[in-house]
Amino acid sequence: MNLKKWRDLFEWPVMIFLIVGIVTAALDVKIGDFTPIIWFLISFWSLLIIICMEVTMIREFLEKLKES
Repeated sequence: MNLKKWRDLFEWPVMIFLIVGIVTAALDVKIGDFTPIIWFLISFWSLLIIICMEVTMIREFLEKLKES
């Protein structure tokens, strides 16, 4: 399982949704009927996925060390 590639793919949405949230908040507009807080929540959700993947990678590494 190659989690590094998946983590790299999730880094882009975090930045995109964060920037969209900042821009929509600054301009006080809605895009696709999403308020700025929704864009921030989507960005936070993607960030949580990245954190979970990092923890999984650390756990797998420690298990490999334990087996050796």
